[in-house]
Amino acid sequence: MPANPPIIGQPLNRYEGRAKVTGRANYAADNPASGLLHAWPVASPIAAGEIARLDPSAAERAPGVVAVLHHRNVPALRRPPDDMAHGLKAGEMRPPFEDEKIYYAGQFVAVVLAETLEQARWAAKRVKVDYRAAPHALTLDQGIAAHGAKTQADEKNHRGDPDAVFAAAPAQVDATYTTPVEVHHAMELHATLAEWQDDGLVVHDSTQWTYGQPRTLAHVLGLPPEKVRVLAPFIGGGFGAKLFLWPHTVLAAVAARQLRRPVKFVLPRSLQFTCAGHRPATRQRVRLGAERDGRLLAILHGSHSHTSLVTDYVESCGEATSVLYGCANVSVTHDLVPVNVGTPTSMRAPGACPGTFALESAMDELALKLALDPAELRRRNVPVRDEDRQLPWSSIHFRDCIDLATQRFGWARRTADVGSMRSGREILGWGFASATWPAIRQVAEVRVELRADGTARVVCGTQDIGTGTYTVLAQVVSELTGLPFAKIEVAIGDSALPRGPISGGSMVTATVVPAVAQATRAALAQRQAGRSPAIGEARTAPGDELRRFSFRSFGAHCVEVRWDPEISRLRVARITTVVDAGRIINHKTARNQIEGALLMGLGMALLEESIYDPRSGRVANDNLADYHVAVHADAPQLDVTLLDRPDPHIGEFGAKGLGEIGITGIAAAIGNAVFHATGRRIRDLPITIEKLLA
Repeated sequence: MPANPPIIGQPLNRYEGRAKVTGRANYAADNPASGLLHAWPVASPIAAGEIARLDPSAAERAPGVVAVLHHRNVPALRRPPDDMAHGLKAGEMRPPFEDEKIYYAGQFVAVVLAETLEQARWAAKRVKVDYRAAPHALTLDQGIAAHGAKTQADEKNHRGDPDAVFAAAPAQVDATYTTPVEVHHAMELHATLAEWQDDGLVVHDSTQWTYGQPRTLAHVLGLPPEKVRVLAPFIGGGFGAKLFLWPHTVLAAVAARQLRRPVKFVLPRSLQFTCAGHRPATRQRVRLGAERDGRLLAILHGSHSHTSLVTDYVESCGEATSVLYGCANVSVTHDLVPVNVGTPTSMRAPGACPGTFALESAMDELALKLALDPAELRRRNVPVRDEDRQLPWSSIHFRDCIDLATQRFGWARRTADVGSMRSGREILGWGFASATWPAIRQVAEVRVELRADGTARVVCGTQDIGTGTYTVLAQVVSELTGLPFAKIEVAIGDSALPRGPISGGSMVTATVVPAVAQATRAALAQRQAGRSPAIGEARTAPGDELRRFSFRSFGAHCVEVRWDPEISRLRVARITTVVDAGRIINHKTARNQIEGALLMGLGMALLEESIYDPRSGRVANDNLADYHVAVHADAPQLDVTLLDRPDPHIGEFGAKGLGEIGITGIAAAIGNAVFHATGRRIRDLPITIEKLLA
């Protein structure tokens, strides 16, 4: 082992940072190709019905147009199975152009291929489509009336006798909370460049899963998996929208195969609202029963969330409910409601994000009813073990997160009465909420090469969506070899490389670090044996520890909002967050992840909402002028602390993931602070001025 100062944990600049700021980092749409064709979709303006007549002739005669693809001239495509273990999962299981039926506004009905993007876009308006419209359902209530609600049997948690215990509890809260449709809106648009080379398909794609994307695409196209290669060295954000295969990627590949020319398909921003996933709307009823001292006796959390008519997606709002607090009597249920919208998908901290808004808002209401400090109520209910699985925690520092967050924030100065804290003409509101996310680890394969020139190369078929994966891999190799960080070459984002994990669920660091360490040690052993170059390989996977321990991360948020009633101005002034996410490999990229999640949660709490036109089913605010996301002007003072305590059981170095945990609970903390300032309990996100003044 080298005697150099440790590099693990250091706040190093990003490995790929210079390439990004100098423009040398090629994203999917940046790649050149000879003879490139551009794709532009024709999208349905109705939410339900069928195509009565489709006439592409005017578009086909337009300048530069090479072809118009639609349901009559595209070969039948296969539906993929829902099998993540074998890399087979699509965001929308119904292949594009499967039939004439329309299931949601924005659904592709044709795609125009032309020599330039402008020509394709112009010609797409000349495709004539007549529709037979049918009644559509957009809201949860409309979906229940039209299709009913499907209880998800495999998404239920139940222990004890929660109904009876709740009914007899000395203190009770029974409230309903709703969250709207939110859209991921990564800076980089969804983009695919598909090109047939020899007898195989090469795809430059903005994907969070270079292992699964080629396998799923190959299945849909009826190809052997080895005939499809996906490249994604740089991704400009994803937040879950780029986890799985969407129709635009399929159509780019189909067009490239039929026309024998490379095809680029960049999904326009307006169709990010309909054709590439979103967080579904939820309605959640939370019932809490407690002793007078705040000890929880019963928790009942039931949720309805919408899905599409072509693919079921469950927003597991109770994901954290059964484990976040110690409680003997718990019921968690999820009901799925089909509606005429595009298929939802995972969005940062899926399930737990809207779920903790409801649960942590209810906890605040319980604290008020008991005249207990909100942070103290959480302290009294910290779980000593995972009561759902009846396992000890691999590590838990939840109470330390609460204590340190309240200390750094100055929580002891909080006065309990609504509107009792002021700064000039502004009324201060202080809110608290807990944060949590499972600590996940999967299979990883890594190869490390130590070269005679004093450099090293580490390769893995994972990807970096902006979270710092390049940097983490280089840091581990540098730590174990003693080579300077600048001497480490990292190759990822290529399905031809050894298998890597999906960039979702905050699992990449915990998954790849043990494999990198093993491969590096194997390479060092070869060097000691006199081999050059020395190449080490490793495959790591979770083992028996999953049966012996429960793995989870915890955290705490304190929030200050400022409300100026004279001008009806509400702003988040500061946030203090403390997170236990095991060993921190790079403090700079790790803190950046939490800060980004906090701002995303601020947008969820105050700004974000997709609005559907009830007449057509189309998204009325399908642009970034009308769909509001948090910007620099909205950013509060952020104080993020990472405990940096290695988990002894999750793998070498003890790192847990932390991309998702920062957004859990933060919307509730903001809502709780808003109540403390204004006396208005807004249970329906987003918290708008109109709702405060209603």
